Amino acid sequence: MVIKVNDQEINMTLLNQYMNGNSKDLSTYFNGVEPFIDLIITSPPYWDMKDYGGIEEQIGFKQNYENYLNDIKTIFKAIYKLSKHTATLYVNVDTMKRNGKLIRLPDDIARVLEEVGWSHQDTIIWDKVKTLPWSRKGQTRNVFEYILMFTKGDSKDYKYYVDRIKTVDDLMEWWVDYPERYSPEGKVPANIWQYVIPTQGSWGAKKDFGDEEFKHACPFPPELMARLILLSSDENDVVFDPFAGTGILLATAKQLNRKFLGFDTNPEYKKVFEKVTIPLVEGDWLRIEENLREQDNKRKIFREVIYKLRVLKVPKALIKKTRNLHNKGKINIKNNFLMVFALEEKLNKAQLQVKNKEFLGKVNYIFVWEDNNTIAQATEIINDILAKSPFTKYGLLIQPLVISKDELRSFVNDVNMLDFPLYSYTRGRTNSFSQEINIRSFMKLIGTTTYYQFYDNDIPPIISNIKIDAEDYEEIERIEYQKR
Repeated sequence: MVIKVNDQEINMTLLNQYMNGNSKDLSTYFNGVEPFIDLIITSPPYWDMKDYGGIEEQIGFKQNYENYLNDIKTIFKAIYKLSKHTATLYVNVDTMKRNGKLIRLPDDIARVLEEVGWSHQDTIIWDKVKTLPWSRKGQTRNVFEYILMFTKGDSKDYKYYVDRIKTVDDLMEWWVDYPERYSPEGKVPANIWQYVIPTQGSWGAKKDFGDEEFKHACPFPPELMARLILLSSDENDVVFDPFAGTGILLATAKQLNRKFLGFDTNPEYKKVFEKVTIPLVEGDWLRIEENLREQDNKRKIFREVIYKLRVLKVPKALIKKTRNLHNKGKINIKNNFLMVFALEEKLNKAQLQVKNKEFLGKVNYIFVWEDNNTIAQATEIINDILAKSPFTKYGLLIQPLVISKDELRSFVNDVNMLDFPLYSYTRGRTNSFSQEINIRSFMKLIGTTTYYQFYDNDIPPIISNIKIDAEDYEEIERIEYQKR
């Protein structure tokens, strides 16, 4: 299908075009076209502030406020009709001052968009870090703008892949001691995003583009565009910008294997897009891609570390729970834990899907109980505790077993513990192993003074086939502390 835009044509199958045309005419251009847009990211022209190239009928410049908002409403009504029910819209907008009063443009644009059916989901603060060094009475230097997020009507099916942009930034110093408080996928980003506005010559190698220099009233950082694209679209989706400017969004979408379509009234911006923006973004993409890979790698490391920390914390937390319950008189058996095994059982991804829930892993916990007379009672208490929160929120398939000291040797032989390396976690420390051990030699210490030196606050040695030490997470911590 081919669409006519003035003297230009759009191949609706291929797309990937920058069109010179007025977005107020979108309904005319795309009359009868089925919804095809997956993601819209745009920054409408400022109201009566900027002249975008002396183009007639440009939106905002020399308009009164009511006419400006009416044009905005017309454009986003047309985009609404052309968007799929899974579509997401991001609008970059800011407040401004007129005659000594603040104009709350973000509020007014949100209102007119809601009137045509868009649902306001979120507001992101874009911290631009730097801006023009002006100062005036009653207004501090403004270094941020708003990014308003909308979805189509009442649709709950809009694309929102927050795991793709989760971070391992701003971790508290004690995060290794409380792994259950952090998602293994990382932290959902806060709603303040810091991206510096790109300036001419600031990316990659400096190049001479002649008359087609890179300039625009408010260029988007490609990293910001990449984050929004990854958050709300898939490969081959259609990314649209009705106010394309110099086309940074379009060039970024191209690098991320999305189809793109942009409109702008200024033909000079299209030239800049083709001759400057595309090569600049392409030239800088290796750096951007490396940063994206680094974040992916940090999330993978974080997921593995959180998993290991949780596996090893479960027995420690359970023993503390039983002690507290005993001290409060809620159970009548004393702490008789002699040793705990935390043995990971390797399962594939399908095996870790249980009742529509995905688990991080399966762990067999074997609690060696010193008092033979209370093993049955201890088993009942341990099973009851593990079946409740917070242990059910650790994301682990837990298989508990309580055995006596007399059964320990037989158990070690039955599971062939000499066939794989084992690591001891002693003195209550579960975020770094003490040593690699031979289980039979270690068992010979039971009952000796040396063995009870491994205890701390009634926490016995924990033996596991999982190895974790500071090196597993020191890179994450180093980066975080260096930032601080």
